[in-house]
Amino acid sequence: MYPDLKTIRALEIDTLRKILQIGSFSRLGQIQAAAAGAQSTINEFRGGVNAHLGFTLEIRLRGDRRGKPVARRIDLGALVVAASDNISVDSASYSLLIARYANPATSPVVRKIHFDYEPIERRNAQEPKPSAHMQLCGKFSPHHLAAGYTEVRLRSLYPSREKPRIPLPPTSIALMLNWLLLEFQTDPASQAILSDPTWRNCVIRAEQTILRPYFIAGAQFLVSASSAKQRFLQSHLYELGVDA
Repeated sequence: MYPDLKTIRALEIDTLRKILQIGSFSRLGQIQAAAAGAQSTINEFRGGVNAHLGFTLEIRLRGDRRGKPVARRIDLGALVVAASDNISVDSASYSLLIARYANPATSPVVRKIHFDYEPIERRNAQEPKPSAHMQLCGKFSPHHLAAGYTEVRLRSLYPSREKPRIPLPPTSIALMLNWLLLEFQTDPASQAILSDPTWRNCVIRAEQTILRPYFIAGAQFLVSASSAKQRFLQSHLYELGVDA
């Protein structure tokens, strides 16, 4: 269902390089400087990924006065933890934060979500959860605090209420960025990046690396005679074993 550590690490390094290569990304605030910093921390041969991209997008929301786009701070994080064998992934978490305005120190947090992956053999058997899932809110990471966010900004989102977890496919930096650009095409840079051939190929590679094995495994479960009497959610997404 999920690629090995080497594959994930190579994908994210390549995505960060593409952000640096594609000129239109320079229009998104400090994203290229953040990508360069993140890339410098990743060892190509061992270890995980700890990347944080802070940038701004011109976003129009329904509640904005006069319907005009507003420059909003976006924080996208990727934390992939290596297992002790340096081959498999111990856990992965991709976070997204959208602030109301551009300054993290003074802006309310409008949305905060994260997408996690945790293999069955590494999680608490007493707390069932989908191996790949989304959760609302969650706590700030050290990157968020360093950017200037304060804990008081999360109170209205009830960060301690971590459930329910919503089963969803795993993700990556490229998949999350592409999704954001599709959602918020009010920013002049969005269309330029989405139509860039280099970026298109980067997203396709991410889809083939992350999404293809996830959906193939799901389809194989649903068509397999051996799983005909098992429930997809319990047996496959939660990996709870044979569903008697």
